[in-house]
Amino acid sequence: MDRAIRNVSFIGCGALGILYASCMLQHLAPEQLQFIAGPERIERYRQEEFSANGAVQDFQFVSSEEAPAQPADLLIFTVKAYGLDNAIEVARNYVGPDTIILSFLNGISSEEVIRQAYGTASRVIPCMVSGLDATRTGHAVRFSSSGSISFGLSADPSADTDPQDMERLSRFFDSVSLTYTCEQDITRAMWWKFMLNVGTNQTSALLRAPYGLFQDSADAREVATMAMREVCTLASKKGIDLGDPDIDAIFTLIDALDPAGMTSMCQDVLAGRPTEVDIFAGMMIKLGRELGAPVPVNEFLFHALKALEEE
Repeated sequence: MDRAIRNVSFIGCGALGILYASCMLQHLAPEQLQFIAGPERIERYRQEEFSANGAVQDFQFVSSEEAPAQPADLLIFTVKAYGLDNAIEVARNYVGPDTIILSFLNGISSEEVIRQAYGTASRVIPCMVSGLDATRTGHAVRFSSSGSISFGLSADPSADTDPQDMERLSRFFDSVSLTYTCEQDITRAMWWKFMLNVGTNQTSALLRAPYGLFQDSADAREVATMAMREVCTLASKKGIDLGDPDIDAIFTLIDALDPAGMTSMCQDVLAGRPTEVDIFAGMMIKLGRELGAPVPVNEFLFHALKALEEE
């Protein structure tokens, strides 16, 4: 049976969703890609304009209450972490036995949450995105890099990834000209991305600073480094090898980004939106208690960022 990916559904129409959907639509027909949303939000979306790098996008929107003609071949979660539980329910009707599911969410826990929610109907492939520099104003997104998608095998025994699904995904990304890597140890790669978020996202949000500050300020880099070294400590306790060379690689990545660009967490603070501090510093505190390792830098960042949210 031909199981090529021909239709893609997104859940979450923020910066990530708009960026990757706009890239895919350069190679897909509009009817091959859709955004799923609840009935109230869908009416609003259908009245509004979405753009990527100044180009208006011909996005198709479908309501979660509409019965789909067929399940999605590929379902991609691009919501914020605090919206994941609701997004799982909104997208449920579009998940079939052969639907490949990707979570582009930050953090290290969303795949397991999705897998448990959908049970045997899910084919969740662990993945992460890195190296993109999207900035969102309303429904307009600008970016100079679409970054890279990494996916692959996980050390988690509950993640029984089908190699044929990974091959289907590779062929699809080739067809839409997206940069990707297929990892033999995606768990380590995801922890590396988690470390990047814990260090640079949280520090940038606290300082309300663009990437340029990390490129120019040794002090900003040191704050981020202290937070990331706590990630290395916890990772080692879980048998994951992360260290100073991995922190250096993060700064090499940051140094190549637009100095005026900002992390998504910094953009959230400046826009008065909730942040993802719970899945970064909050998760660090939780793991630190479980593993018997103090994380004082992340405890400080957690309370400081919560205070900004209250403000």
